[in-house]
Parts: sequence; structure tokens; C-alpha cells
Amino acid sequence: MDFRKFVRLLDSGSISEILLTDHAKLRLKQRNVDPKLVEELLLKRQKALRGVEHQGGNGFKLTYVHPESRDMDLVIVVEARERKEQDEINSRYHISTAHNQTCSGE
Repeated sequence: MDFRKFVRLLDSGSISEILLTDHAKLRLKQRNVDPKLVEELLLKRQKALRGVEHQGGNGFKLTYVHPESRDMDLVIVVEARERKEQDEINSRYHISTAHNQTCSGE
């Protein structure tokens, strides 16, 4: 998925499914990051979004203002996929990992 298409998808809020990979579940637990918080940020569209970086292919690194800490950002790495079913396109995020990082400022 190209960068522009991904940003349009983010902006539209039309994600039909968010899936945590086994790797993500392990990393979130190790890093004490609440999976519900990750989903909440992804579904809020761009309200708390600080930046987007294309990681190649369908991979994107999203940096959000951390809602629970003024000193931290929350970084979420996702793979965005689209699948056409009948006449409908379903979009989903496969969360690869997420972690807190020191706030980059505004």
C-alpha cells in the first residue's frame, strides 16, 4: 500500500478490523502497553497522531501523543491490508509491535 492511500485510510477511519500478531501480544505485555489503548488510538483517526513513516511495503510506523503521559509518545507499527469481498473493500491493521518512547516535542 502506498503512503498516500494509507493516510487516506487513516483519515477515513474505515478500518474494519484490528489484529494483534503473536509477536505484538508478547511485546505489548513485555513493554507494559495496554492493547486496548493501541486499538483506541488507531480508531480515533488522526486526533493524537504526531507522525507517520512508511516502513516499506504495507508497513507503517505511527507515532501518537501518549494519552497517559506528557513525557512519552506511543509508537505503533502496523501492516495495512485491504481485501475485496463481494463489492466491499475491507481494511485491516495487523499490529506488529508498539512501544513507548521519550516525547519528541511539538
